Amino acid sequence: MKLSKNIILAGLVVLIFATSLSAASQELSVQGAKNLRSGNMHLSGKRFDKALAFYEEVLDENPNNIEALQNIAAIYYDDKMKYDVAYDYYTKAIAEIKALLEEYEALKESDPKAAKKFYKKNIKKHKYDKGLENVEKLQRSCWIKLFNKGQEYFKQEAYDKALANYENLLVMAPDSIKTHKMIAMIYTKQGNTDKAIETYKKIAEMDPQDMAPIQQVAALLFGAEKYTEAAEWYVKATELEPENSDYYYNVAVCYNKAENNEKAFEYYTKTVEVDPEHLDAILNASNTAASLKDSENQIKYLKKYIEIDNENLDFIKYLVSLLIANKKYEDAAEYSAKWLELEPGSTEAKQIKAFAEQQIK
Repeated sequence: MKLSKNIILAGLVVLIFATSLSAASQELSVQGAKNLRSGNMHLSGKRFDKALAFYEEVLDENPNNIEALQNIAAIYYDDKMKYDVAYDYYTKAIAEIKALLEEYEALKESDPKAAKKFYKKNIKKHKYDKGLENVEKLQRSCWIKLFNKGQEYFKQEAYDKALANYENLLVMAPDSIKTHKMIAMIYTKQGNTDKAIETYKKIAEMDPQDMAPIQQVAALLFGAEKYTEAAEWYVKATELEPENSDYYYNVAVCYNKAENNEKAFEYYTKTVEVDPEHLDAILNASNTAASLKDSENQIKYLKKYIEIDNENLDFIKYLVSLLIANKKYEDAAEYSAKWLELEPGSTEAKQIKAFAEQQIK
């Protein structure tokens, strides 16, 4: 089995300065140094459990020893494939390496000569400056492997296992939007709508420019019949994509469902402003205006509909009846003529046209 590049086989004790806190944190007793060498020897011979036992003794004496931390991490990564444990050890090793590098940088400012010696004895010897990037890559690799494992559980519909996996990942990286999205998807699959909504809301807070969680929150709220709250989230979508008529339309539908017809009509009209040929919005604007007893807008939007769908005989007939009822005789004559174009033999259309024309005179 091939081990990771970060495994350190040298068992040398780090020389320290009495004034150097970071370097001193690597110091080992004679027995500690012996345990480190023994661990390295067993690691070289691929006797991983024996190596692990010696490294753990090193850490019992000095929990900050970078060499032991990295090698334990490598064993858990390569041999045991316990990536969550490996991640923790890599994280500790990275913190210690950064502490050494930070101390070196600070020392360069105050005492360049001492800094040069410090670098040679505590950093260059172990190649910590060049090796840090590799350790960080291995740490990220642990996270990726765990994330992918969660996806395998998800595909297998083992949602409880997937959820436990991703919750563990959040402990490692609380700000991971990818992890939060997977958790939200799991809650949705489990039918736990409240938790799914809560998680998507958190994602939206973390990245206010991401449209996906906003859409998900709105859709889930709509499915839960929380129509007013769903409308508020679709409004957020319109703010991100003001040229997308579908979001205005969704707001309007939510308000219709919430029986708030004034707001519904407002957003149907906004939909039509953005997309003048949005037939569903035009028709719903007309119908909603009717529910508000607003005959002017009911007629206005029905006309708009017929302008686009000018062979819809049923709507033309209905419009003519509205125009007659509202004493709009010139318009009634015009649209009854359109009716006759589509249905030339209609006695009713001829009678209405004649009546409207008579009223105009």
